[in-house]
Amino acid sequence: MSQKNLKPSSFDNDNDNGSNIDAPNTQSTLTVDSISNYIRTDLSTYSVGMAHETPEMISRRLLSRLSSPSVSGSASEIHDMSGKVDIKALMPLTTSMLLVGSCVGMITPIMPYIVEDLSLSTAQFGYVISAFGFAKLLGNIPSAILVERHGRKPYLVYSLLAVGAGTAGIGFAGALDQLLACRLAVGLGVAALSTSATLTITDISTPNNRASTMAPVMAAFAAGTALGPAVGGILADSIGVQNTFSMIGVAFLGNAVLNGTFLTETKSRVSRGGRLVYSEKDKEEEANETFWTACTTAVGQWQPLLKNRHVRNAIILNSCYWVSLSGAQMTLLPLFLTDPTLPFAMTAATLGKVYAGMSIVQVLGSQPLAILTDKIGKKPVIIAGSAIVGGSICLLTQCSTLETLAATLGLWSVGGVFLSTAPIAYVSDLVEEGERAQAIALLRTCGDVGLLVGATTTGMLADISSIEGAMAFSGGVLLTATSWYVASGRMGGNNNQKDAS
Repeated sequence: MSQKNLKPSSFDNDNDNGSNIDAPNTQSTLTVDSISNYIRTDLSTYSVGMAHETPEMISRRLLSRLSSPSVSGSASEIHDMSGKVDIKALMPLTTSMLLVGSCVGMITPIMPYIVEDLSLSTAQFGYVISAFGFAKLLGNIPSAILVERHGRKPYLVYSLLAVGAGTAGIGFAGALDQLLACRLAVGLGVAALSTSATLTITDISTPNNRASTMAPVMAAFAAGTALGPAVGGILADSIGVQNTFSMIGVAFLGNAVLNGTFLTETKSRVSRGGRLVYSEKDKEEEANETFWTACTTAVGQWQPLLKNRHVRNAIILNSCYWVSLSGAQMTLLPLFLTDPTLPFAMTAATLGKVYAGMSIVQVLGSQPLAILTDKIGKKPVIIAGSAIVGGSICLLTQCSTLETLAATLGLWSVGGVFLSTAPIAYVSDLVEEGERAQAIALLRTCGDVGLLVGATTTGMLADISSIEGAMAFSGGVLLTATSWYVASGRMGGNNNQKDAS
């Protein structure tokens, strides 16, 4: 609402049933009655606030915002306030992600036995991993639209139902096509879950504390994945693979009930990029917008985002990270560690302990590294994390003892901690609030393209050559992309585009 559109006569009512606040650069005093009168007269042809709100309710909301300490405080006070993490608001989501991580972790050591039971080749196992990425790829845009349209909380519930159903179905899959269908269901659920969870975090954070706000949630997820593999391996050895997957499906159902009970909605109720006032025409267009039109509009928003060099380069590097992650960690690592012809030949329980150890490193390192990220900047952390992960993947092929394996996987986990929050936080800082949902959707979609390509090509390469050769290829891809990212940043150092560093 621009100042020139305010008619002074609308604010000259001295009767007040609310707080008096002097309006900047005006001679009038803003009161509940004066603002309400202005809404009823000068803004009579506009839609103001929410449909259920009276002019008085809108006036009090506006006055409460103007009297906020973050508005009237000094620059240092505002900075200090924006850097604090709201732990109380994070607790329900953190607890939920702890349970989700536990369920995901329980699946990890069991998947090689699904491969063995169905007599799948390495390439076919790559297809199974790729199906998950393909479903996420398809689900990212609709998820971003639906979460923006209906709020975060519903999809923190519905998504877990889809993931639980797909996970339980994996245990009953009798052929490759059935396994692929279950992985597709899981991928669609994860697309909605990750979108709603990420936007929930960005809703309650600022650029000064975004990585630190994400860290407890990521730490809880990592703690769950630390606990889950050991439990999953023990359950698989004791009650069988099918029963274990059924239990995990039920656990996801229980988590959905908890989310529906304890989580609160964090999406702002102010429409259209934060404007308090917007025309009836805009409101009608928003209400009548079809889902297909919304998808087309969303994809159209990607073009200006990709014109930002910093956003574009971060997305490319993140995609290459997912090529390496899906190929090396999701596809090859469990087969590399359980293959009886290779040095380690681990059981499900032992493999679960390995993944638990990697997750423990992430739990212990997530909060300190997040604080470091907020202090030194996201971009240096992204570069360091990518170099560490890429180097660790290449080193893994040279490991022949448990000691060297533990050291390499520990280093790999540290790099993974660097990359768990920094890319999303970095891209979120680079764009305006109204662009954030689609910016994150674009980042995730391109990452899922990397997941799809990495798992498929690496599995095929392992069948053609060897698991070790395919592993080295995955590490080389990430190291090459990291070198390019550093070089492109130096060559474009004088670019005037917004850089959140």
